[in-house]
Amino acid sequence: MNLLSHISKHSPVIMPFCAVFGFVFPHIADAMLQWLPEILFFLMFFALLGMNQKQLIVRLTHAAVWRFALLQCVGFCLLAGGAAYVFGVRGDLLLAIAAAGATAPLFGSVVMVKAVGFDPLEAMAQTIAATLLMPLPLLLILQLWAADGAELNLWLYVQRLLIYIAGPIVLAVVLRRILPGDWLTRYYPEVGKFNVLLLMTFPIGLIGGYRHFFDQDPMAALWFLGLGVLLVALFYFGTYWLYRRYGDDVAIPAALVCGGRNLILAYTITTPFMGSLFLPLIGAMQLPIFSLPFIGKIMARRYFAQQGKA
Repeated sequence: MNLLSHISKHSPVIMPFCAVFGFVFPHIADAMLQWLPEILFFLMFFALLGMNQKQLIVRLTHAAVWRFALLQCVGFCLLAGGAAYVFGVRGDLLLAIAAAGATAPLFGSVVMVKAVGFDPLEAMAQTIAATLLMPLPLLLILQLWAADGAELNLWLYVQRLLIYIAGPIVLAVVLRRILPGDWLTRYYPEVGKFNVLLLMTFPIGLIGGYRHFFDQDPMAALWFLGLGVLLVALFYFGTYWLYRRYGDDVAIPAALVCGGRNLILAYTITTPFMGSLFLPLIGAMQLPIFSLPFIGKIMARRYFAQQGKA
């Protein structure tokens, strides 16, 4: 087994250590942060290249996909932001919590779902639908709680949608038409393994802001880590609880998609209006977010074992 296959197989265990690595070496995290938008493009492209785009479009017409998107971006935004407000949270921290709740899935959630043994097509459809929906709750949050003059840069968001969704889709469609089908079937599984490596750059790059916050105020940073764990647990286990009536083969992938938030995209399109605490909070969420594949792997192993006994 080559090194790439080994890393791909054990990625659910390796990913949390990437966040630890970025925390220990903040200069590497800072350097990687500036490259994350470009990495995001290729992560999406490689994920789409291995999928049947016609089937993906069909999935996007399903009402269940858009119900999930509403839960992801609106439901959890209201739940997390509302709970924080009730407990007296105000200002930049309230803004950061609500924005985390409104954030669409990480494009790499598809990799997470595939890594634990489930079909990633539904996860990709859910990710795209929630990303298209995300500007609405973000705009509402900024109108309600941001500082005076803050507004969502919708033109910038549209540009990024074209780059990070339309761009990879068009490129993947073109290549799937040009490349022989048997070539894709034979070689894509090897190419697709690079997606895991691309995904591992996100916990490294995004945790740098949290490390700088930790250096300034360690106790506050530890409190933020606890808050990040709480939010990710809410997104993951809340979704699992809502979807478990459909079976673990639906609930576990849905939980992984909802828990893995595309915080780099939310941060990019809302800067500088999201306040001073959003970057430290999303950094604090990296370790729990990238621990989800490990948790999902354990739950999936139990599910497949039960299926084998049935």
